[in-house]
Amino acid sequence: MILKKSGRRAEYALLMSLLAVLAWPAQAALQASLDRYTIAMGDSVRLSLRSDDDSDPGDADLAALKNLFEVLQSSSNISTRIVNSERSQTRELTLELTPRREGSLVIPPFEVDGKRSEALAVSVGPEPTVQATDEVVVFEAEVDRSQVYVQGQLLLTLRVQQAVNLDSRSISELEISNAYVETLGQNSFQRTIDGRPWLVHEVRYALFPESSGELLIPAQTFSGRIASGRRTLFDTRPAGRLLRRRSEAIVIPVLPRPANYPAKTWLPSSNLSIDEQWSAPLDQLRIGDSLTRTITITAEGLQGAQLPPIDGNSPDGLRAYPDQPLINNVNGDNGVTGIRTDSLALVAVNDGVYELPALEIPWWDTQSNSLKIAKLPAQRLTVLPSPASIASANSGNNPSPQTSTEKATDSLVSASLRSSIWLPIAMACAAGWILTSLIWWRRSKTLAVPKASPRHEIAITPPKLSDACKKDDPVLAREALRAWIRAQGYSGTIGDWLGVQNSIPLTEAVEELERCLYRHRGPGSEQDTKSNRWNGSTLASAIHALPKSSRSGKATNALPELYLSQ
Repeated sequence: MILKKSGRRAEYALLMSLLAVLAWPAQAALQASLDRYTIAMGDSVRLSLRSDDDSDPGDADLAALKNLFEVLQSSSNISTRIVNSERSQTRELTLELTPRREGSLVIPPFEVDGKRSEALAVSVGPEPTVQATDEVVVFEAEVDRSQVYVQGQLLLTLRVQQAVNLDSRSISELEISNAYVETLGQNSFQRTIDGRPWLVHEVRYALFPESSGELLIPAQTFSGRIASGRRTLFDTRPAGRLLRRRSEAIVIPVLPRPANYPAKTWLPSSNLSIDEQWSAPLDQLRIGDSLTRTITITAEGLQGAQLPPIDGNSPDGLRAYPDQPLINNVNGDNGVTGIRTDSLALVAVNDGVYELPALEIPWWDTQSNSLKIAKLPAQRLTVLPSPASIASANSGNNPSPQTSTEKATDSLVSASLRSSIWLPIAMACAAGWILTSLIWWRRSKTLAVPKASPRHEIAITPPKLSDACKKDDPVLAREALRAWIRAQGYSGTIGDWLGVQNSIPLTEAVEELERCLYRHRGPGSEQDTKSNRWNGSTLASAIHALPKSSRSGKATNALPELYLSQ
């Protein structure tokens, strides 16, 4: 068993954090990348400089690079693609490097034609040793730690070092009964040990033990034949000598979940972070507006499926529409990094100030063997009244015609009563005035209140909206419904309009249309089209059941943007 030294891991992580400030140029036309970021003295590492425009990476100044690395070999390549009559060209410079010293080295940014690449960090360990120096092929197994937590990540590397050319190389299939095995990939490079060159091939795995106790990694077998030179169809010589090598079996203690771990979801990780993004400012919402909250959890040494979902509850006054989560795994130099992204659409129903509580995710730091908490601060959302509600409130402050009439009548009566001579006349005039006002008021009220619509007055669903409902197309249905209602003069919020209609089936149908549109617009909706399918018959039936009087004439309460206005 070989235990990989990890003393430089913390130093390397710190260096990568410092380089995050320099990562902005990574989106430029000049891109730099390495095939490995952890090497040993005597190893080779491949650096690639790539340009997607006319800039030539071969013009980059390598003076600073040569102070840290020796350039063993360089090559360049130009590729051209034509897609839809659009021509694009890619230029690439590949450098084979070997470090000049140990430590955490920084490959500086390169600049070509005003375009700048990102800096890259490389951790260089001491020169490895080969126990049997007389061997021409060495096969070994290596793990990155001496113990692991249950459901945590253990990195296994199977390495073949050869000092001769080999044909028909193969490694036995890795099978472990009580662990999940994720293949990370293969890599090949050159290595020099005590002045002797070796060709190295590595196969890397991430192991996740499923139970505490012991994890047995069985011995693995490598086989290959020593190349016997160039052969022809008429060459009857036997193939080269067959070589077999066997690694040692490895037993790793698997630690249980600590007793003081407080959360339900067990998260052993070397680094876990949580961040959020909002689609709109939190203090500029109005009733009927919507915004999306996107929360991403990133954890090194965990799979995306191990990460917990985010609580999608929302306070009263806000309606929440969660989207399907996006779960991904990214394989890199440190193994598996799990990423889970949850999106929640919030729709403002009532005005006011709403507090969203802070989010906390406990996790277990496998580097320091301690409990840590990833946090998102509490958020405050301010929802303002809709313009239609404000206009309605202002109009309520104006005196009504009836109130003015009553005030005028009271004034006339008071003035008449001042003189006893005019008292009978004043009383008669006042009585006539009041009687006339009462008749006028009752008549106007009768004209203002629509009569209950009989069966034959029920209108047919508007043709454009009817077609959209028949096609089960929520986007077209939204546009048709909005156009139909606006054509009738409505300009308020959807809540106002639904309140005027006073139809529970219609309210439920519009809410289902909104939910479907949020799912349709969300990331990952393409992955589950059946779950996003909308049945337009419900909305069509609800509108068909409305009385004709509810579908014509002008009104002041109406529909806003049913969905996102953009």
